[in-house]
Formats: sequence, C-alpha cells, structure tokens
Amino acid sequence: METSRRTAPPFGGFLRGLAGVEKRFWVLVVVVGLISGLGAVVLLRVLRVTQHLFWRSEVEGFLAGVVASPPWRRFLVPVLGGGLVSLMTLLVGQPLRGHGTAGIIESIWVKAGELSLPRALFRGFISIIAVALGAPLGREGALLQTGAASGSALARRLRLPSGQARLLVACGAAAGIASAYNVPIGGALFGLEVLLGSFALELFGPIVVSCVVATLVSRTLVADRPSYLIPHYVLTHPRELLLALLLGVLVGAASALYVRTINLLSDTLDKVPRRFQPLQPLVAMSLVGLAAIWLPELLGNGYDAVNAALLGKISLLLLAILPLAKLLATSMCAGAGVPGGLFTPSLFYGALLGGAFGHVAGMVWPGGAPSGAYALLGMVAVLAGTTHASVSAVLLIFEMTADYDLMLPLMLCAVISAAVSRRLEPESLYTSVLNRRNVRMPASVPPWLREEGTRALLKPVQRRVPPSAPFQEVVVLLLEQPPGTDLYVTDEQGRLLGTIILDDLKGHLPNHTLLEATVAADVMDTGVPIITPDHSLAEVARSFGKTALECLPVVDHERRLLGTVSKSDVLQRGQF
Repeated sequence: METSRRTAPPFGGFLRGLAGVEKRFWVLVVVVGLISGLGAVVLLRVLRVTQHLFWRSEVEGFLAGVVASPPWRRFLVPVLGGGLVSLMTLLVGQPLRGHGTAGIIESIWVKAGELSLPRALFRGFISIIAVALGAPLGREGALLQTGAASGSALARRLRLPSGQARLLVACGAAAGIASAYNVPIGGALFGLEVLLGSFALELFGPIVVSCVVATLVSRTLVADRPSYLIPHYVLTHPRELLLALLLGVLVGAASALYVRTINLLSDTLDKVPRRFQPLQPLVAMSLVGLAAIWLPELLGNGYDAVNAALLGKISLLLLAILPLAKLLATSMCAGAGVPGGLFTPSLFYGALLGGAFGHVAGMVWPGGAPSGAYALLGMVAVLAGTTHASVSAVLLIFEMTADYDLMLPLMLCAVISAAVSRRLEPESLYTSVLNRRNVRMPASVPPWLREEGTRALLKPVQRRVPPSAPFQEVVVLLLEQPPGTDLYVTDEQGRLLGTIILDDLKGHLPNHTLLEATVAADVMDTGVPIITPDHSLAEVARSFGKTALECLPVVDHERRLLGTVSKSDVLQRGQF
C-alpha cells in the first residue's frame, strides 16, 4: 500500500510535471474553444438581426416571416443575397463556393493545419448573410470555418509542431459545431470521427475541452436548451423496430442520392466558362427565390420546417415534394458558389423523408408511432448516410432532441443507413469533395497522428536530485524507486544534466574513502539517449534499441525534463 501511494502522483503533481510547451497547448485548447463560442454567438446574432430586418421575423419565427411576406419579397430578397455573393466573388477574384468541412479535413490531413483566418472570417460573414437572405444552406459552415481558422492562426503564430496545429484546427471546428447546436458530446465525436478519423485517447481530451468551453459560452450568451423541442416519442414495439430497419435501408439509398446530386451539380457548374462563374450565385438564388413563391420552406437552413416535421405538422404532399426540391436548391446554390453548410440541409432532407415514411406507414399499418418519430429517425439516418459516421450522428441527434428513449432505433437506423449508403456511394459527402480535388485521404494512420502517441505515454518524474546531492542520499533515493526506474539530475531550471543508474554505482561502492566526497554529478551518466515529445513511436523504439534501460527521459527544446517513457508502454502501443 505504501508503494502504491508513493508511485501514484497527485493531480497537482501531474500538472507541475508538464512542461511549459504542454501547458501552453492546453491553454490554447481552451482559448480556441472560447473563440469558437464567442464567434458562434456573434454570427448567430448577425443571422437573427438580418432575418428580422428583411423578413420581419422573430428569433424563432423565420419561416413564419417568410410565409407572411408577399410573393415579391420572397423573390427579391434571395435575389439580393445572390447579388451580394456575386459582388463579393468579383471583389475577391475567386469563388466562395464550398461548405467548408471538406476544406477543414484537407487542412488537417494534407496542409499541416494551414487555414487563412481573414478568408475564413470574410467567407463566414458572407455565408451567414446569404443564409439569412434565404440561401438554402446551413449556418454551421461559417461557425466551423471560424473556429478552425482561429486554431490554425494561433498555431501558426506560436509556431506549434504540425501535430498540435492539426489538432487545434480540429478542436476549433468541433467547438464550432458544438456551440452552433448546443451539442458538446456530438460535436466532440464529430471532430474525432469525421475530421480526424480516429478515436485515439490522446486526441479525445483536447477536443472535449474545446467543445465544453464553446458550449458553455453559447449556453450563457444564447440559450441553454435542445435545438429541437419535441414530444416524448417511444419506439419499442417489434413492429416499430422493423419499420426503423426498413427506413434505414431506404434513407441510406436516399443519402447516396444526396451525395451524388451535390457532386453532379458541382461538377456541372464547374464547367461553366470562367467569365460567367461570378454570376452563378445570382442566377442560382434567383431560381430559389422564384421557387419560394410557392414553396417558402425552401428558404434558409430549414430549421422551422424540420421542427414542424418532428411535431407531425406537415402534410404528406409537402413531405413528398420538399425533400427533392430542397436537395436541388441546396445542390444548385452550393455548386454555384454560395457559401454555406450542408449539415442542416441534410437534416431537412432526412426529417421530411422520415416524416413521409411515417405517414405512409401509419396508413398501411395503423396504430404505430406518429410520423414525427420517424422524422427524427430520418434525420439520424441521413446524417449517418452522408457522413459515413454513425457514432457522431447518433450522439448529435440525441443531444439536439434530448430524447433518450429513441436511442435504440436511432442507433439501428444510423448503422443500417451508413452501410447501405457506403455500399452505393463509397465516398462520404466530405471525402467526395476531396477526391474531386485529387486529394486522397491516407489509408492508414498518418505519421503525424502517431507522433502524438509519445505525449500519451509520458509519465511525470517523481524524484529528481541536484548535481550537488550527496552520494548517500542518491543511493537511498535509488533504492526507493520502483524496479527499472532511474534517478535524474537536473539544475535549478529543471534542465536534465544526467541520469544515475543503480547498476552503474557498483564501481563506486568499494572505494569507501571517497564516498563522503562523492556527489550526484560524479556518478551521473550523460550519454543516456533522450527523446522529445515530437518523436514518433518508431523513433522512440529505435532509441530503446541503443540502451538496456527500461525508461528514457523526455525533454523539451530547452532540455527541461518533462517525464519519462517506458519501454513496456511503447511495445504495448504496437504501431511504429
């Protein structure tokens, strides 16, 4: 028991054992979460003010304001939005197209976390204005871009290693989606599963911290409630689970259609002569405005229509027409160069498809769950089917609605939909965009991700001695250490001077006349291999190949002792 108490450091001791660079990184994780949360608050406020100005809508009444508007307003306001995007495209000299998430993934995996903060802020502001004026795209695109670009800017300014820079970009993007929809768990898993493609524990902590900070900011300054307030639905009857399974298959196929339609229209509009491309946003938004005269639900990100579908307040005719119309409008605007997200439009698409399925199921097989319950299943099925990320899809929808009793059918629908969609369309909504740019995702874990493993294996040093420590004190401390543990000699600034190894002291013990004059500096070994937190596990393994020691010291760029890494931990990790 004494040994266990001695070898288990208190939390405060662990923090003291971290180096300055490690503490700085965790501070940056918090700062990125704070910036993402504040950015979300500002952008959402701009969205609501603009909506109220042009549509006379209240905070949660965008669709009501659009429906109450005369036909000329439904047409001219989107035209104004398209004209704004076309004008900005001409001013900057390049299209503003793209939903942003694919660009963030490309930045993380290919560009070492490089993102332009001024472009992200400019594009995000134009995106929010365009969505407020009726662009059938999602508001989350601006929030993800702002958070990710802030992480990239901080990493670049402080010259962080590429691994930390990439992780900060992912933290910012995940925090953006967490603050946009009040989904800290789902946002964190979205960052891990979609952006980083890994659930590695060393990545989990920073992502979670950023999402928690951003969500706390948005809850304090915006609202603390689920995105969608729905009745308490229960789907536990075997018949309802069977229908959920069938819905997963159907919506999986619809998800593949969603991805292919987005890509097809983007490829088609890319072939338009370059001199006409700046006018595409104006033309696309004009067509959307024209359609909105009869289908006002097409305008904006579709939050109100989704909420109505979840409450079962949309007719079967509209549930059948609107998903296809929204898909065409979203694909056309995204391909034409109107900036915005595809996350919220996909929820619209899935909710209305699920609602239509629920209506038909109720007519064919009466007495089951209401259509709103199937609308919720449709949302998770489309999200999983388009992103190929079942885990984050389930958690995102669960947090948006806070209805735990639907967890089982949600999981079933998500897994089935993702499997069917992947079979029909191997690429997700985001990787398909990268493939069109000839950017290929690595087939296995990339080297920069493995480099983070060294930090995950780092253990703090419990005992260290100054170079003037008497020999007798050194021997006593060595004997108190666990087997395979050495004693490290550091100066007043914590810099490593050498290592004292118990077996190496055997040559000093017989000469008793010199023991009282011997100090730590006389018996330390300065030739022990040292490693840094930036070393990959393969490099650490090679260092262990040069020595018989069980542990090696880890130092920063100023040679300050950070901790140790053990040979057994490296071997257990098993990825070199």
